Amino acid sequence: MDQIIDFFQKLFNPSGFPARWNCGKGWTDFHGWLYIISDLLIWSAYFAIPLLIVSYITKRKDVRFHKVYFLFAGFILTCGITHLLDAVVFWYPVYRLSAMALLATGIISWLTVYHLIKLLPVAFTLKTSEELEAEVEMRKLVEIHLEAKIAQMNEAQTIAIMGSWEWDVVNNKLSWSASMYRIYDLLPFSEEISYERYLSLTHPDDKSFLDNAIKQAFADKKFIDFYHRILTPAGNVKTLQAKGEIVVDSEGQVVKMIGTGQDVSEQKKIDHELLIKSHDLQEINTELQKFAYVASHDLQEPLRKIKTYLSRLENENETLQKDQKSLDYINKIKSSASRMQQLMLDILDYSRLTSASVVFEKTDLFELIQSILIDMEISIQNTEAIISVGSLPIIDANESQFSQLFQNLIANAIKFRKPGEAPKVEINAELINGLEVNIQQIKTHYKFSGWDEKNYWDREQFCKLTVRDKGIGLAPEYYERIFTAFERLHNLSQYEGTGIGLAICKKIVEFHHGNISVECSENGTVFTVIIPSSQSNFRGRMAS
Repeated sequence: MDQIIDFFQKLFNPSGFPARWNCGKGWTDFHGWLYIISDLLIWSAYFAIPLLIVSYITKRKDVRFHKVYFLFAGFILTCGITHLLDAVVFWYPVYRLSAMALLATGIISWLTVYHLIKLLPVAFTLKTSEELEAEVEMRKLVEIHLEAKIAQMNEAQTIAIMGSWEWDVVNNKLSWSASMYRIYDLLPFSEEISYERYLSLTHPDDKSFLDNAIKQAFADKKFIDFYHRILTPAGNVKTLQAKGEIVVDSEGQVVKMIGTGQDVSEQKKIDHELLIKSHDLQEINTELQKFAYVASHDLQEPLRKIKTYLSRLENENETLQKDQKSLDYINKIKSSASRMQQLMLDILDYSRLTSASVVFEKTDLFELIQSILIDMEISIQNTEAIISVGSLPIIDANESQFSQLFQNLIANAIKFRKPGEAPKVEINAELINGLEVNIQQIKTHYKFSGWDEKNYWDREQFCKLTVRDKGIGLAPEYYERIFTAFERLHNLSQYEGTGIGLAICKKIVEFHHGNISVECSENGTVFTVIIPSSQSNFRGRMAS
């Protein structure tokens, strides 16, 4: 209760609050004045609108529901006041008064909603038969005018690869323009078109989507523009953009649909190619930025060490200690030089990875793993590592990149083993249905997203690969960080490396339109890779 009393006693008192100009460090003059001027513009408009509403209803004697008009004017006015106070608090922080203005806005808003809910049933019954007849007559005039313009539109439709259509719903008869027939590779007016015939010319994978879209238009009495594919009698697949309008009779029943269909196949192809090029350019730009950062920062540290220890070696004057110290310095120089060399090699490997270079082909993962294990034979023997490989499938993949992926994951498992224990690594795989994959990162790669999506995902098959080890593991807060380039969780005295290996793994998996994740427990670490078994519905190039 004391807080409430204190609140109202200090309603206009700005004490205890800093002016908004002084809040944080991010307010520049431009940012602040842009905010203030925008609030003032909104407030002035919200002040003018209620005046116009009140002026209107006072001059019109036939206006009904005066209370709602006044409530609506009050709602807009209080909204404007909140924006005015938002500008004021930059200098005079009356945040208590601002809170009361928001409360007033909320109250009057819900009063307006309450009265609108009460009046809607009445408002829906207001249209008279004369008004309905006038509307029907107006639509008839529009239709007559449209028919008169059809001849003039034909040439424009041909140029735009667009056709017009009119559907007599009552008689289930579709009237197509000559251009519409040509889009479907049919001779103009060579046959009568019904809805069933129109549906039969739709691409099989899009029939269900199109039929549902038309049914929804009937239910809502509103046509929502959409894209769909057609399969012409000549065997051509095209993408059309459908636009239309609904015509209803005096009883509100749908009697007619009119609209257009435009062949946008070439446009969609160009858009898709531009999207790929834009994506690739963005990746290249990002990699160049990372490379420049590393070249100017991380690579300087090993060089600095080399120069420092060489300088000390040259300036050493104590003869008895010189040989031993020189040996120490030389060892440190070698260590820094080796790290610099490895870092440069890893950076080059990372920067060379681009989606433009990915060509997919059928790859036997089991044979690929066996080849990798032969290459890593010395490392495996030296650590007495036990590598077990389960049944692995044949999938669409880039063999070179996938070889690098598995080699990095196996090397990672061997390196981060528990002290005094031989590393144990298990590699397994299973095929899963697309509906089991709930990873938005993968879904965004789909070319047909939006067309009967559930049906597509049900037919898509994914490969779920797991690489499990008995190593030291890591805490959950590092699950995402380990896939970031140059992210190291251990110092060099514990484990060697540059922190790029898992970043390369992540990039390779993303180029394969998949996802990589990690989980740890007391039993060790599990890396999980989910990628599509086939790359046919994803961006990328298949080997011919």
